[in-house]
Amino acid sequence: MKRESSYKILFLGRLLIGLIFAYSGYTKLVEPVENFQAAIAAYEIIPYVFIPWIARLIPWIEFIFGVFVIVGYLTRISAAMLAAMSWSFVMVIALTWLMTGSIPADCGCFGEGSFVHFPAYQIFILDVISTLIGIRLCLMRSHPLSLDALLGK
Repeated sequence: MKRESSYKILFLGRLLIGLIFAYSGYTKLVEPVENFQAAIAAYEIIPYVFIPWIARLIPWIEFIFGVFVIVGYLTRISAAMLAAMSWSFVMVIALTWLMTGSIPADCGCFGEGSFVHFPAYQIFILDVISTLIGIRLCLMRSHPLSLDALLGK
């Protein structure tokens, strides 16, 4: 019984981080890329030359790997990717705070047109939790209720 309830909790965690990332990526993909570029630039720690590339790449990674985690396709790899992204977001927020003494009000996490808005400290906590869930999903050998299980991977 304990293993079954553990799988259920991790399934919900898989859905949670998958939905968060898929939604986050989608909202940025349907908006002008300049909106996300401005949000990235506000952190003042990433060299400007990289910002256009990052602003175009991150939403696709979030969306694709978020959907993969939701359906359970390449679950361990997808969860590892989302955990790494979450951890990088934690580091960006922490470094910005340490270097400037403040954090931008708009993290750029869910795009400008989203109904989802959180203060920076809540985004920081969400990123830490997403990192931990992603790591735990990477450590699981099998993922019930997943496309991987259906395909025998």
